Amino acid sequence: AAFLSQQLPYSPCRKYAAISSSEQRQSYKNDFNAEYSEYRDLHARIERITRRFTQLDAKLKQLLQGTEEYKVE
Repeated sequence: AAFLSQQLPYSPCRKYAAISSSEQRQSYKNDFNAEYSEYRDLHARIERITRRFTQLDAKLKQLLQGTEEYKVE
């Protein structure tokens, strides 16, 4: 089992054991709250970038390949 755990990708389940006390629950909650804001920021950033790539892809599909405008865009 130790060999398998070394090859598996990161999993939050390995970082956090089952909750066995109210202090441990609060600690996990604090960790979540501390990292959730960063997660939301990164998620929003990825959404903006994805939307931009989608727009560029749609624009590129409208241009004729080989034209100057195609090369510039």
